[in-house]
Amino acid sequence: MKNLTVYCTEKIIRLKENGVLTVSYALLTEALFVGYIAFIALFTLETLLPTFVTVRLNLTTFFFILFLFSFVLTLLGRILDLTFDQKIRKNNPLVWIGLFWTIGILILSLSNFPPLLIPFIIIAFLLIGFLFWKIFFDEEV
Repeated sequence: MKNLTVYCTEKIIRLKENGVLTVSYALLTEALFVGYIAFIALFTLETLLPTFVTVRLNLTTFFFILFLFSFVLTLLGRILDLTFDQKIRKNNPLVWIGLFWTIGILILSLSNFPPLLIPFIIIAFLLIGFLFWKIFFDEEV
């Protein structure tokens, strides 16, 4: 087992020195960006026209692959000592577009629920969103 660890470490160092890992990191970053944009578009299309996308493509598998590649990107970033600052400004137009998209998808999704259950779902959704915001973007942590 020790020989395997030494062998893998030597290969990773050699790939890092050659620049292969840096190029792989950049390409994977671009692929994930395009993949998440495609997922958002397909999810929106699936919300507006149910079973239009899921007949041809499984969105769960697609999201799982994106999520798995996100972990690979994080691992490559740690190997290469690359990090990105996650500073979200509230006046950024992408934040507002994402907020309006989320609200629109939430309204479309809740249209068939019983009216008494909708406030509880919205409160739970907002609390979970606040929790993730604190975990990922809080500067005090």
